[in-house]
Amino acid sequence: MNDDAPDHRPKGWLSRHHKHGVRPWRRLRLSFLRWRGTVLSNPHAARLYRIIVGGVGTLIVLVGLVAVPLPGPGWLIVIIGLFIISSEFRWAQRILRFVRVNVEKWTHWIMAQPLWVRWTVGAVTAAFVAVVVWAVFRIIGLPPWVPELEVLEYLELQ
Repeated sequence: MNDDAPDHRPKGWLSRHHKHGVRPWRRLRLSFLRWRGTVLSNPHAARLYRIIVGGVGTLIVLVGLVAVPLPGPGWLIVIIGLFIISSEFRWAQRILRFVRVNVEKWTHWIMAQPLWVRWTVGAVTAAFVAVVVWAVFRIIGLPPWVPELEVLEYLELQ
């Protein structure tokens, strides 16, 4: 904001911007948007930029899809990849909107259910993840740093 501009706010009122200056993320975002505008002004560079963004986003989505059945943030990685792709492609924006709406519907539905239903859904999800982890360790084997435990022999992992 211009320091010489008249201020129509109440006396003594200061916003965060006035007290602490421009947020670093805002400055970074604005410089990125300027750079992107420069790139998009050249048709060849714009095509290359879209190919790179699409490739990186697709790679992240594929990594997320591989990680979905494993414990961890598989779906979050897929959504981050979709977010990257949606910065350049309308079809990805539509998919991202569909995902957002349905996750919100699922959240509202599950929270409206009785506690026993929520616990059952959580238990089934945990059991599914446990079976997937067991299958992965059964196929690739346990890492060498895992101590020998009787329960692992019972699960036929050692």
